Amino acid sequence: MTGLIILLAGTGVGVVAGLFGVGGSFLLVPLLGLTTPIPADILVGSCACQVLGPATTATLSYRIRLKEMHLPLILLGGIVSGTLLGARVLARVAESHSAEELSYTVQLCYLGLMWSLGIFGLWEWRQHHRGRAIPIGWLTAPWLKPTCEVFGRQRRQAISVISLSLYGVCVGLFSGFLGVSGGVLLVPGLHYLYGIPTKRSARLSMILVGLIAVQATCIHASYRRIDLPIVALLLFGGTVGAQVGVRISERMSGGGLRRQFAWLLLVFATLLTFTWLMQTRFIE
Repeated sequence: MTGLIILLAGTGVGVVAGLFGVGGSFLLVPLLGLTTPIPADILVGSCACQVLGPATTATLSYRIRLKEMHLPLILLGGIVSGTLLGARVLARVAESHSAEELSYTVQLCYLGLMWSLGIFGLWEWRQHHRGRAIPIGWLTAPWLKPTCEVFGRQRRQAISVISLSLYGVCVGLFSGFLGVSGGVLLVPGLHYLYGIPTKRSARLSMILVGLIAVQATCIHASYRRIDLPIVALLLFGGTVGAQVGVRISERMSGGGLRRQFAWLLLVFATLLTFTWLMQTRFIE
């Protein structure tokens, strides 16, 4: 039964990965943590590893051009540093707390992240629908040299390399501590903070998700947090699901993708919150 749950979860999250340009670990870790007896640290490492399948499949389906690689590579340096720091923090927490306390902390962090991003995304879509779209490109900081040029909504724009690197460190912290691939932060971040269109943000995010998954797998493997049978089931389901997700995303508008992504986060956060509260009451 545990294997079947893992396979179905991997397939569903693979669809989400191809559709929204995210790795899907932010859904897998809390979902499997509530439905299987697998320890939290093993889930974090195994889910970080499984992202390789959906990321590779989706990236090949997107037909990424070489000139789109410079921005992901700039972000990658900060993300690697942040992931190393996040993984070290997770190791310290695991050493000083019991497995139940560690699982409790990880699930609370996930719920806070999903509720915040879901509410903000839905609010932004409603503002846009009413003709009162919020300003984007808050952190481009072209005055902070050096800069790189990225194609925005209508023209090329200069973005600070330092700003991108610091943002990458923040994303890496979440990746290392929670096992997320970073796409759940990269897609809205590239759009709102740097003014990159939604579909292009999803493409760039998926490139980074794949690069992050490689180094996150190596880091978590060094801490012996990867269970290969779990990863194999997740990879099989996620790779198939990602192909379906990419085909669906090609038929949707950028605004539609943002709205559906916000609803996905809110619905999933609601279900997880209810399940977590019920389990906490039962344990007490």
